[in-house]
Amino acid sequence: MPRRRRRRTSRSRSRRSPSVRRSSCWEAPSEKSARCRARSRSRTARSHHQAARIGESPVLGVVLLAQLVIAAHGPDTTTACLPLRVSASIRTPGRVAPVVEPPRGSGLQLLRSRVVSHVESDGAARFNTVTEAWADVAISPVGRVQLPPFVATIDGKRVSSNPLVVNVREPISPPPVVLVDARLDDAHGADSGDSLFVGQQVDYRVDVLLNETARTRLRRNPTFFPPEMSAVLAYDVDIPRGIPKQGRRCFETLSYRRALFPLFPGNVTIPPAVLTYSLPLSSSFFSREESFELRSDSVRFVAMEPPARDRPADYAGAVGTLRITARTETGATRVGDPVVLTVRVNAAGNVKLLPRPALELPWATITPGDERVEIDSTATRISGTKEFEWLITPREAGTQVVPSIRYPYFDPVIRRYAVLQTSPIQLVVGAASLASSDTAAAVRLPIRTELRAERPAPFSARPLFWALFALAPVPAALRRVVRRRRLDTSGLSAVRRLRAIADTRSPLPPRELRRVYLDALRERVPNAGRDREPLARTLRRAGVSDSVALEAEAMLDRLDDAAFSATGALDERALRDSSEIVAAVDQEAVRPSRTAARTSVALALLLALVGAAHAATDETDRVFGDGVRAYQRGQFALAERRFIRVTTLAPRAVDAWANLGAAAWEGADTAQAARAWHHALRLDPLDDESRERLGTLQPLGPRSAAYVAPLSVDAVAVVVLLSWVAAWALLALPGSRRPRAARPIAGGAIAVSLVGLVLLLEIESRIEARDLAVLVHGRTLLETPASESRSLAAAAAGEAGQLGARDGGWVYLTVDAGRAGWVPASALMPIDPVQPARLTGLAPVR
Repeated sequence: MPRRRRRRTSRSRSRRSPSVRRSSCWEAPSEKSARCRARSRSRTARSHHQAARIGESPVLGVVLLAQLVIAAHGPDTTTACLPLRVSASIRTPGRVAPVVEPPRGSGLQLLRSRVVSHVESDGAARFNTVTEAWADVAISPVGRVQLPPFVATIDGKRVSSNPLVVNVREPISPPPVVLVDARLDDAHGADSGDSLFVGQQVDYRVDVLLNETARTRLRRNPTFFPPEMSAVLAYDVDIPRGIPKQGRRCFETLSYRRALFPLFPGNVTIPPAVLTYSLPLSSSFFSREESFELRSDSVRFVAMEPPARDRPADYAGAVGTLRITARTETGATRVGDPVVLTVRVNAAGNVKLLPRPALELPWATITPGDERVEIDSTATRISGTKEFEWLITPREAGTQVVPSIRYPYFDPVIRRYAVLQTSPIQLVVGAASLASSDTAAAVRLPIRTELRAERPAPFSARPLFWALFALAPVPAALRRVVRRRRLDTSGLSAVRRLRAIADTRSPLPPRELRRVYLDALRERVPNAGRDREPLARTLRRAGVSDSVALEAEAMLDRLDDAAFSATGALDERALRDSSEIVAAVDQEAVRPSRTAARTSVALALLLALVGAAHAATDETDRVFGDGVRAYQRGQFALAERRFIRVTTLAPRAVDAWANLGAAAWEGADTAQAARAWHHALRLDPLDDESRERLGTLQPLGPRSAAYVAPLSVDAVAVVVLLSWVAAWALLALPGSRRPRAARPIAGGAIAVSLVGLVLLLEIESRIEARDLAVLVHGRTLLETPASESRSLAAAAAGEAGQLGARDGGWVYLTVDAGRAGWVPASALMPIDPVQPARLTGLAPVR
């Protein structure tokens, strides 16, 4: 069969010659036909397909639409169910940042994502917004997987990046992976922006993500410490049970949520949350564990005042979505007989800080009454009701009308002001005599108008107290050691003994001379002859010259030969030579000086003390004065917010805590009032006013769990320290100057100081208010952690107790020696705001 001849093409024909006529697609590019445009698109598609097949990294997709550029980046290879980071860059004209959606799809689990934008100028009064977005994802399928694109939306236009193609490998012995993600969500769970209004709800959410390896190796649950939040009002909300699984999910998500309401305008920063967990080093049950600590990112947002445009003149600061109703307990009364008017506000938002509506009745005397707050934190948005009461005492008979009560508020959802009005209420007033008791003015609790300096930390909590306590026995101990130390009969040191023996030329056995020689060297160089290192090297290290060091080593060799040989003889010059060598070593050895180091340490401590003593109090005094004036005008909610701000700036100011309790009490917040007075009493146990006001809420006897002894902690600490120091100073006196009964007196003083130290530690533990909480509402103490359990005792709102065992959403509370039982954790507010969070559902510190 004849071989088929291969057609050969010359290399020159493959090149395009200038004389060759180009196609119509090259001649008129502006008038391309549909066939040319289709051919161009096919070539572009083939080039993209070839680039993806080659595996270029990072993969890049660019889409241009109306000057909006979006580019996606990511690696081309990863492992299934391990975190993979993909990113996108978006550039848009103007100052408005687009809304970026991370990749989502089946077989893909979004772990966490971030979007950051900034504005750039080109120098010609034109601005562009550059947005950087990244997302950590986990891919379940194995093989060649196409990821969904990033989607950017601006001005109603949606632009997508080109999808990324990733080669996913099968995991082999995947490592344990634990991730922590902190972010702000709005009330519906979507990512919140970086700005919101004062009083608007935003959810602080921390997600802990664990892969299957980490879940299998964990022997106990991780410990979570949420950050301390200032300038916000926080509510603990129900913890989600996790995201329901849809197919295979690589990471399990555990969430911690807290609803936040900013109280003041400005920048708010929430510090990082901390997660600690331990993993065994091997699969053995007795394997040692290695501890890890993860920190989330700080979360920042800007709180803004509601806009001044279209703000009603009588707007008092209410924020949320509200409804309002009003009612009276009866429709008929007499002149002088009071009637209770109740205005009920149903709100989705910060219910607690809703202000009291304004009410004016020319035909009656009005006395503000109680305020009752009920908060529901089980739903996504914090909601509840707040009721305001007035005692209306008519002065005129006839058919009177309570007019519509206006209640302006700002709705952050629609970003507009609105005004609610109640329906008018008719009241038939019969003729009668006025009762003087009904027209008496309400008596408010007195408050403190001057803010004194913060209380310093207790003396027993300072390092100086414990330093003096530890150093007091040192002189007596040193005297005891010196007394027991035995030198030779002459009482001279080894150097002087050797010199005296050399001067008298008294014969000395070789072994005794060797011992005195080494003792003399060690008095100047402590390590001489103590280890296997040659003596000459040890002496040179101490600063001795080579010649003297070699002579000292040669002398030691002569003494060793004489001391441990059978003859044991020395010549007459050995004693004189050894004395001269010791004198030379004593003169040449370096004496280290620590004066410079001590001076540096002293200067550093002085600078630290000067820096710590510097504090700015102008803002604290101004806010405290604003709170006092608001309280005197009857604006108790505003006064409470101002005093909360003061306690944040000066946490050890007794007057701020005392006034916060008074403002909360007048605002019908018994739990907050009790908590503030407990703080004031623990800062100053001799504060009779706070002790008396707490006594109206519960008996504060020694058997009470919240009892604080009326003793000055600093006075007890000084007495304990003085008795301790005096006892040891008495024992340190020389025997000739010591009294005959010194030992019994010192022993009694030491016993008294030790008993006083135990008392001091007990007082401090009471003052710390550790694991103490107050009841938000009156509750019955139950026998078991179940709502249908038998009641053991009752406790009123504001009573404090010791937190004990926990069982789910229940806490064992000990109020005093005769009252203890189980209560829901949501009915308790912790007294101490700074404590590690236990996900127990305690009521938030407000």
